[in-house]
Amino acid sequence: MCAIFNAPFTGKQRESSVEMVNGNAQTPLFGSDVQLSDSLSNGPFEPFEVRYLDALCEEGVNLDVFLNNWRQAMNDDLARLDALFREDDFDRFHRVLHRLSGAVALVGAHSLMDALRRASLSPPELGAEVIDALMARARSLVTQLEAASRAFRSRSQ
Repeated sequence: MCAIFNAPFTGKQRESSVEMVNGNAQTPLFGSDVQLSDSLSNGPFEPFEVRYLDALCEEGVNLDVFLNNWRQAMNDDLARLDALFREDDFDRFHRVLHRLSGAVALVGAHSLMDALRRASLSPPELGAEVIDALMARARSLVTQLEAASRAFRSRSQ
């Protein structure tokens, strides 16, 4: 896969891996045609592994349903996190951070997963700037995967 991202940092160029199955080359189911550059040009890019989505497709997971449910759960948890932070309910706050780290791991967003996991283990005195930054990164990932889902739907129709 070759994708162009408009990001304020340099990124590695990813080439699609082609695997040999029974002597026949197979290209990724999801990543081969997805062009995300237009949908990402308005905001920061949160790195994630497209091959995780390919693997879900290869296992027979309905990617559209998976991503819709994943986005809804992420949005619900982000709203819950925001409310808990304003209420100073740090016991449940840390549990939601941990839950979010697991959710972003499902799509291979390793950097965000690590940041959320570290925050979930931190003392309750996390600054508002840290939480706002983590929530912005998570929302960016949700937006990116929404765009990826639309690209997948249009390609598979």
